[in-house]
Amino acid sequence: MFRRAIALVGIAALAACNPVGVAQPVALLTGDLVVTPPAGYCADPVSSRLRAGFAVFAPCVTLGTDAPVPSIIGVAIVQAGDMGSAMVTGAETSLHDLLTSPQGAGLLSNGSGATISVISAQASGGRVTVHFRDTAAPPMDGLGPDEWRAFTDINGRLVTVSVRGLDDAPLSAARGDALLDQVLRGLSAPQGTP
Repeated sequence: MFRRAIALVGIAALAACNPVGVAQPVALLTGDLVVTPPAGYCADPVSSRLRAGFAVFAPCVTLGTDAPVPSIIGVAIVQAGDMGSAMVTGAETSLHDLLTSPQGAGLLSNGSGATISVISAQASGGRVTVHFRDTAAPPMDGLGPDEWRAFTDINGRLVTVSVRGLDDAPLSAARGDALLDQVLRGLSAPQGTP
């Protein structure tokens, strides 16, 4: 799904379509999760499936909007699982250990996991983050091999956030972590929900 979404981001950029909104919050599913993107990022309406819990965020300027260029350039994907899929809180160490194992590499890849090298992983406070490199062909020409991915629970659902930089302007570990953190800070459940 990640490969398809990234390809559609490129198509949307070429088509210069209007994004959902300039750094405007978007609601996923039936409003169970709200995502406020980092400054300068917009939800791509072509590849995002908000009612299905799937949103792709890219710099607004790549989506045909006259907006300032964000300080960190990349593509972010937010995906929310089904109700009751929450599984991170209380099991952070187990998930961390799985994702850094050979079996976990398969979960991080679109294939067997043989092309995945985990660079770093952290588990704390209801969140597990993994920075890894995938030597397989990138999901879209022009994307870098490094990906930052986070797993967390919100409103009874497993939520996954993925970030990639560009091949000709790779993200440093610090900037990849920073963009991932910006997206994570923008996740929230509507008021009145657990």
